[in-house]
Amino acid sequence: MYPALLIARQFINKGVAEGRPLTPMKLQKLIYMAHGLHLARHEKPLIAEKVQAWSYGPVIPDVYTRFKRFGNNPITTPIPSSDWDEELDPQAQDSINFAWDIAKDYNAIQLSNWTHVEGSPWYLSVSRSGDGTLEQEPIDNDLIKDYFTEIIRRDVGE
Repeated sequence: MYPALLIARQFINKGVAEGRPLTPMKLQKLIYMAHGLHLARHEKPLIAEKVQAWSYGPVIPDVYTRFKRFGNNPITTPIPSSDWDEELDPQAQDSINFAWDIAKDYNAIQLSNWTHVEGSPWYLSVSRSGDGTLEQEPIDNDLIKDYFTEIIRRDVGE
């Protein structure tokens, strides 16, 4: 397992290098997707932190805190490797590349909407308070793994 901020750096730098800088919200969804794909394909978590169900979908609080200052604006400056110098194993890098290839052409709202579909881990984990506002609840890795395993099965026709 890796710190979510290390995975964030990979996506931010990939986005900047390819001329597709990411907003903080899209960054969240890409990390979630890479984590889910990693759980499904390698049966182990990609990130050490728990993903939480927030109103705009799955969120990793450390990543939110670090990049919230960008608001809805893209992160256009690469993150130096000295900030998080841990190396990724080939499986982790593969999960990041797989998620990037799938989602790079979608905007943050489209990805957020995808995370909200009925039956998704976010949908099954979100809870509402008495006044109807969403509570910030953790999303169980088993839910994420099962969901992404089913997506992969369906998409490859197993």
